[in-house]
Amino acid sequence: MCCCGYSPVTARRIQIETAHAEDFAPASDRVVRGSPRGETRNAYESADGRKYFGEWSCGEGAWRVSYSEWEYCRILEGQVRLTGDDGTVVEAGPDGNLVIEPGFEGMWENLTPVRKLYVIDLASPAVGTD
Repeated sequence: MCCCGYSPVTARRIQIETAHAEDFAPASDRVVRGSPRGETRNAYESADGRKYFGEWSCGEGAWRVSYSEWEYCRILEGQVRLTGDDGTVVEAGPDGNLVIEPGFEGMWENLTPVRKLYVIDLASPAVGTD
């Protein structure tokens, strides 16, 4: 611990290629179109379990989403469209970047098979709640 009360900064190299692959499929009651299936390779989790980094891939399809977390993603391959319940539409393709804020509700649609890198920051628990 340094004199100002903060822990020292650490840096590490992250290997996505060696991260354990987990099957991904949205819950069947959330699927709007297709049979999207893929995998998630979570390559980093913070000590407090609130931040994640990894790679996600999934085939074509569309499903309902409801975000309580903050997410940044960089589309490596494919084309995605997010349609908010408020009517906003955002698309991204290869080398495109998205930030999804907590509270976003709508539809995630893979227009083609997609591969993305992601950083997720879970929302902090409300103070004074159980």
